[in-house]
Amino acid sequence: MSIVALKNVSRIYESGGRKVYALNKVSFTVEEGEFTVILGPSGAGKSTLLNILGGIDKADEGEVKISGQDIAALNEKEMSGYRAERVGFVFQFYNLIPTLTVRENVALMKELKRDAVSPDEALAKVGLRGHGRKFPDQLSGGEQQRVSIARAIAKNPDLLLCDEPTGALDSETGCMVLSELRRLCKEEGCTTLIVTHNANLAKAADRIVRVKNGRIVENLVNEHPVSIEEVEW
Repeated sequence: MSIVALKNVSRIYESGGRKVYALNKVSFTVEEGEFTVILGPSGAGKSTLLNILGGIDKADEGEVKISGQDIAALNEKEMSGYRAERVGFVFQFYNLIPTLTVRENVALMKELKRDAVSPDEALAKVGLRGHGRKFPDQLSGGEQQRVSIARAIAKNPDLLLCDEPTGALDSETGCMVLSELRRLCKEEGCTTLIVTHNANLAKAADRIVRVKNGRIVENLVNEHPVSIEEVEW
């Protein structure tokens, strides 16, 4: 069974008395443990798609099944539980709380999920052992993004959803962060979906989903993914 299975999913907005489709009858699947890259130009519907998978936004039509459960049918309370228990988010801007230490930022996940991984263990997984007492502004951009990844994986999520996670980083640091994400996907078995406009990253993906004008124009398995380090930036 696919961990992600969308069928005829649409997200519709009203503009000037007419319907505008952010997503239009979208159908695709992702298998458990896949490192998936979602590609497309600005305004294509990539972030809307990610937000629907994460329970931040809701589809107007269609089925959104995660591990067989149609989250499009959940009520608000159930959706809140889904976000807290089953999804980890990594955004372009790190969204760390500047007045909390690195360890305290990661420890916030304990308030969402009782059996969350300890902050020290999560930080160790992203190569930041010993940085827990620092504050975010004492870290580089790449280190801050790794803290946000540690915070996301502390929940042991079914899905790790990343929206332009290297958009605020230089190419060398971005490469390090993406290598970390791919390593965690493979070693921890956490299905990872990354929204990006960087088409070269597709070479390192297990699955490539291309979005254009709110539609899926390609969903293919990459039989020979390369390492992140081999990707041309």
